[in-house]
Amino acid sequence: MQTSTSRDVRIDPRQEGFAREDWPRDSILSGFVATFAMSATLALAYGFANAVGDANGGTLLSWFAGLTENDLMQRMGNELVLAMILNLIMGLVWAVIYGRFAEPVLRGSGWRKGVLFSLVPFLLSIIIFLPLVGAGFLGMDVDAGPLPVLGNLILHLVYGAVLGAMFAIETDSGLAGESGEHLAAVDAEKGAAIGVAIGGVVGVIAGWLIGPGLDDLAERSTIAVAGAFAGAAIGILIGSLAGMREQSDGHHLT
Repeated sequence: MQTSTSRDVRIDPRQEGFAREDWPRDSILSGFVATFAMSATLALAYGFANAVGDANGGTLLSWFAGLTENDLMQRMGNELVLAMILNLIMGLVWAVIYGRFAEPVLRGSGWRKGVLFSLVPFLLSIIIFLPLVGAGFLGMDVDAGPLPVLGNLILHLVYGAVLGAMFAIETDSGLAGESGEHLAAVDAEKGAAIGVAIGGVVGVIAGWLIGPGLDDLAERSTIAVAGAFAGAAIGILIGSLAGMREQSDGHHLT
């Protein structure tokens, strides 16, 4: 009587602590999208804090005011493009570290792996980065109570969850494995390339159009560049997902 022993004992290399073959590509793609998600969350949080903050209000309102009215935010506003570029670079660096070293050894769903991993850059941020940029240990020099630490944690959890979920899409969708994996990768890359081109152009135009309404935050050209980054990230996400959907439906992008 024949059994399916060979199938049952087949070893997944990732379960042995090895990174999958496509980890560089998926790390970069996932890191780009995760960094955008983190940046978008930061923008929303900044807008909320700026709207409700009141230096002369109660404790909580004064904390919100402290988040937006400090030397660090002033420097970031003056060098918004540089800050965005550095943020993107660090987001990609952490994504590569995740894909190569952390993802193969962590257990659980993709988003859970990413969340666990995000605690590492979070701790480094509040212990090392914030003091280096003049915000003090744990952001205590910002005069915003626990909000710098709490906000930093939320941003990194968003980054980690998106990073882990994006990195696991290929596996969770059932496309991992030999020919299916190869075709899915090809289609995802083509979709991402198309998406980043279209998204970047649309983002520049949108940023240029809304720039005059955000002149208190940055110059019009800076907003346009920020729009290009945001549009490219959205384009990569939509394009790669569209490419993988075509493959899962039995079609192949040409």
